[in-house]
Amino acid sequence: MRLTRFAGGRPRGSSPGRRDANAAAPRSPQGFTLVEVVVATLILTSALLAMAGFTVRYQQSESKVRAFSRAQELAGARLETVRSAMPYASLDTMAITESSISGYPGYTRVTQVVRNGGGVADTVDFRTVTVRVAAPGGLQTVAKTSTVAAF
Repeated sequence: MRLTRFAGGRPRGSSPGRRDANAAAPRSPQGFTLVEVVVATLILTSALLAMAGFTVRYQQSESKVRAFSRAQELAGARLETVRSAMPYASLDTMAITESSISGYPGYTRVTQVVRNGGGVADTVDFRTVTVRVAAPGGLQTVAKTSTVAAF
């Protein structure tokens, strides 16, 4: 016998107290099944683990960028100091290696001054100043170069 539904919601030909064997069990309107809870927990756990991994990578990148930025600042500051040195002949004394920089633990700075020309027969006289700053752990090295002409 084929069962069809009518407007009342009960299949025709079935008795009110009898359940169809293929019909789903009646469901309570409150709560979740165990399977739903397990699936929701797995999805939430996966999302939280992905977010934690992203956070760790972000912090590592931010730390490297901060170290690189400080190294650039230290190189720029040293270059400005060398460029403002008076007299011009004293630039050669600015070539030094700093194994520790006050207030910046782990950073090293090397200042190199190379004279170009300047001899009796030369038509040019300038110095090339290169400052290299290494960040802690040797992860980042910054080099800045400037040319200072005789004045």
